[in-house]
Amino acid sequence: MIRNSIFQVQTYGKEECGLEWKKSHEITTRDIDIEYWNNIAKFRRFLQRIGNNRLVFIDEMAIYSIMILHRTLVASEHEPLMIVEKPSAYAERYDFIGAINRSQAIACMILSPTDRKNRHIEGITKEILNEWIVNTLTPAINRLSVNNVYLICDKSRVHNKADMIQALKTGKCKSIIDVCYMPTASAKHISPLDSPIWHSIKERSRSQYRVTTANLPSLLSETFLSLSKREIKNAYRKCCIARGADVFYGK
Repeated sequence: MIRNSIFQVQTYGKEECGLEWKKSHEITTRDIDIEYWNNIAKFRRFLQRIGNNRLVFIDEMAIYSIMILHRTLVASEHEPLMIVEKPSAYAERYDFIGAINRSQAIACMILSPTDRKNRHIEGITKEILNEWIVNTLTPAINRLSVNNVYLICDKSRVHNKADMIQALKTGKCKSIIDVCYMPTASAKHISPLDSPIWHSIKERSRSQYRVTTANLPSLLSETFLSLSKREIKNAYRKCCIARGADVFYGK
């Protein structure tokens, strides 16, 4: 059947067969799996019933000390080259944790290459995360003065629910009533941090500043904590977790 169709196109041409060239897009089998989208829709409905002021999202990302612009202006006789300290393939990695609530960034932490070396670890661990929850996240949540709050995260191995709840108790946080996992591999569709905000922070840092190992930690913290209400609100809107949004959006 396919062979006959190809023969027809070769014989009559793509126009006569009603075909045209279009840019292809990559999707995974999970993206077209009905059960996968049903789980996303169910969790979105759950979040919509709660209300954004009672949701705290946390997530991690990695960012590198060398971030060159994707595009730059050059004269016609010049090449679009940028001088860097060393090739980006050898750039040092910084691990970043952030938390947002409704319309504001409330807490963050950076784990530098030096920090990892001193602690003899390769990245963010359960212990690092829970230490941050006790010392930084819990005070930030308490300052919100909001009761019955849900902490939302993905199913990363560092997100152990029992340990996180214990860390919240140790930090004397009484407003969190549960830690909830998003469905497997769904963060890009549900978490405002995972795609919209992380992308925004990287692009802003790349376009507005000359990133170095000396200024990267402070640059990331300042950029994250200065996110505008509009940026965060738009991120929530794209993730369809506001009341009334289409829970199957993105399918």
